[in-house]
Amino acid sequence: MHPRFRPLLPLIAVSLLLVPASAAGKPKNLWATVNVCDTASSPNQIGVRASMPGTKTPTRLYMHFSVQFYSAIRQGFVDTDSSSRWLLVGKGRPAATQSGFTFRFDDPPAGEQFVLRGVVRFRYTAKRKRKGKRRWVIVKHHKRITRAGQRGVQSADPPGASHTMCIIRRGIGEGRS
Repeated sequence: MHPRFRPLLPLIAVSLLLVPASAAGKPKNLWATVNVCDTASSPNQIGVRASMPGTKTPTRLYMHFSVQFYSAIRQGFVDTDSSSRWLLVGKGRPAATQSGFTFRFDDPPAGEQFVLRGVVRFRYTAKRKRKGKRRWVIVKHHKRITRAGQRGVQSADPPGASHTMCIIRRGIGEGRS
């Protein structure tokens, strides 16, 4: 990138966050959001919630949740060691399925904060014949980074919460963004 455009990188990054899901050609009802962020009832926690559309065919739907933190040194988000296992969240029905996972963190050091976001991976599996046997194989997969503004988010604290990121501060806070 030409050095003259480097100061525009933060503006470009923010504008990409504002692109509606439909403009990017994403499947309907496939999203990820932060639904819990360092609240009085969930201190030092980030809840990541996701939705994936079902299918009319016999499939199994799985989600895998993880958290990234913002690194000032790398000037971007970096993976943490915090992730769920692959969770079976549904079986081939047309309705969208929601599921979520909550991550807990220690207090940040005095004067510091954790800026976090979620990443959700989605898998659809179906039975296919492989090597003479019918086995469950991955037939479709997607990945989404948390975004704000999702409607109908279940298990949110406070109700209806849908955020892109979560900021965890020392002590109990309301650190959403």
